[in-house]
Amino acid sequence: MNEWLVAGAAVVGLCLGSFANVLIHRLPRNEQVVRGRSACPLCGQCIRWFDNVPVLSWLWLRGRCRRCRAPISVRYPLVELSTGLLAVGCLFWYGGEPAALAAFLFIYLLGVIAVIDWRHMIIPHTLTVSGMVSGVALADAAGPGLAAALTGLATGAGVVLLLSWGYRRFRGEAGMGGGDVMLMGMIGAFLGPAPTVGVLAGGALLGTLYVLASTAGRLDARARLPFGTFLAAAAAIALVAGPRLWDWYLQRWI
Repeated sequence: MNEWLVAGAAVVGLCLGSFANVLIHRLPRNEQVVRGRSACPLCGQCIRWFDNVPVLSWLWLRGRCRRCRAPISVRYPLVELSTGLLAVGCLFWYGGEPAALAAFLFIYLLGVIAVIDWRHMIIPHTLTVSGMVSGVALADAAGPGLAAALTGLATGAGVVLLLSWGYRRFRGEAGMGGGDVMLMGMIGAFLGPAPTVGVLAGGALLGTLYVLASTAGRLDARARLPFGTFLAAAAAIALVAGPRLWDWYLQRWI
């Protein structure tokens, strides 16, 4: 593969990783993500361009604000680096096909949603609606096809909405929120209906394993769980290894 293409994908990925950090920080606070320069949350000093170079600036500043020396979370360079690697990985996995763009965009949105939900227990509709539109727009060129994308969107959102309604009906309280409904609609738009049902089961399994590991095996039905984080992880697994996992399951258990 052309090394210039790989280098370009890495640079674009690093820059989009920097933007992912903006989304992670600002969306839960209902702040503008396009306008306004980045600033230190402690001293308010605007971050100059040479202090905002992905990964390198964090290393140069040794993880601290230039002005007040407040620590800068290691999450910032990790998100930037992982997004750069994601861009290169999608290029190698899918080549120069539209599927590389679709896979990158899908996992990129899933990653941002996973971090936000883990930290704040919310899933911004800005991300899920953008994902739905993108999944449907790319469906014919790099996805399951337009009809399957629309069916997947309706299936993902509809199943979670039905489960949430049933949980509220029988327990008198909310189960999954509107963010989970929108997220599953986005996942369905990218993957189609059948994998989307598998993602819901996979997310439930991952969430259950996390609860069991973090509570020494004691399940608590009232415990709050960032379910979107586990749905996002299951969706990424379904995209990358879903067919192989399904074949393994059929050969092992059927």
